Amino acid sequence: MVIRTVTLWRAVAAVAAGVLGLVALAPQAPAQDKRPLDRDVVDWVQKRVQDWQPTAEDRRFDEIGWAKDIREAERLAKDNNRPVFLFTHDGHMAVGRC
Repeated sequence: MVIRTVTLWRAVAAVAAGVLGLVALAPQAPAQDKRPLDRDVVDWVQKRVQDWQPTAEDRRFDEIGWAKDIREAERLAKDNNRPVFLFTHDGHMAVGRC
């Protein structure tokens, strides 16, 4: 009796797996085409570009007084009575180690 029950459950599981596999392989209905019309492409691209522009909060980074070299940084610091923050990097930024 136990052997028949186990065999029955295996058969049910195999049939269920087969049915699910066939459902997964069934052709899907084509998705609604959401591409812009040719006459609307320019407006669509301009909107996408505008949507991806950095926000004012993201632009705060640009307010830092960057200098191209240490001599210019020292001159600017002296002229404005400000300190120089010197950041050097030797490594990989992606791993967060400097």
